[in-house]
Amino acid sequence: MSERALELLSRTVMFGGAQPAVLRPLAVLGSFRSLKRGDMLFHAGDVTESLHIVSAGSVRVYRLARSGTRELTLHVEGPRQVVAGVAAFQNQARYPAYAQALQSPTELLLLPIEAVRQAVFHAPDLAQSVIAAFARKQAELLSRIDRLVFSELSERLAVYLLAHADSPHALPTNSELAALLGTVPELVSRKLGEFYRLGLINIERRTVVAFDKAELTRLAHTGEGHTHG
Repeated sequence: MSERALELLSRTVMFGGAQPAVLRPLAVLGSFRSLKRGDMLFHAGDVTESLHIVSAGSVRVYRLARSGTRELTLHVEGPRQVVAGVAAFQNQARYPAYAQALQSPTELLLLPIEAVRQAVFHAPDLAQSVIAAFARKQAELLSRIDRLVFSELSERLAVYLLAHADSPHALPTNSELAALLGTVPELVSRKLGEFYRLGLINIERRTVVAFDKAELTRLAHTGEGHTHG
């Protein structure tokens, strides 16, 4: 088990700059956890006890509006990515958001927080990798916020569809897709219907099986076209 954990750590961007001698003690302390689609990994406000690294599947990190009726997705983490890692390095750390498995199965490696901190604080190469990973994550979050605030829904939906255009893609529920795109389910349903009627996508039983990549690319880059968001 520790060899499997060591392999995952060595391939994770945040830990990739460290020597095996630094990572092996962490790998020995690690344990794997499996989740089904919809299972919660943690809730906002939970005490941060473990650092989570995705081994397989994906995890959505999101915040809830004060009303509790709307969700905003901050990140979607896939294999070899750390989930809400910055929380591990805060004093009296608590998770600032919710995390939920998007696929069945989703598997994660859990590392004790204190062991991770000590490894980072005492290994300059590892500390450099962690800082660089957090900087990239902050840039990604700022870019996502920029898209949510300044782009139309048509543009955001086109970007999402293009990211899954290489093969038939099973759409998440309208509620989940709305959380990913920063809107409400009713508008997602309406916009998907527009895209279908315009021939940008073909949907069969909630699976997108064909794409007009040229027009989607134009929408993704300009936010303009026949649709209105």
